[in-house]
Amino acid sequence: MAERIDVISVFSNKTVRPVKFKYAGRTHRVSKILYTWVTREGSFPVHHFSVLTENGDRFDMSLNTYTMDWALSDVDWAAAG
Repeated sequence: MAERIDVISVFSNKTVRPVKFKYAGRTHRVSKILYTWVTREGSFPVHHFSVLTENGDRFDMSLNTYTMDWALSDVDWAAAG
């Protein structure tokens, strides 16, 4: 899927954390980061996040540190019910 999205994130202590993002015409707040992992695109790290939103939806997103673009790769609507 890999769809570009707009994300508000916090950069602190050499880490990045997504806080909220826009997708499907709505703003989603991240309530919990479930998993993080890093891959590489050439020599540049790509930071991946699996997050849970306030209403229980799960999203997988990534930040390409070369382009500084965020992308959404997977969505599980209403994972909590």
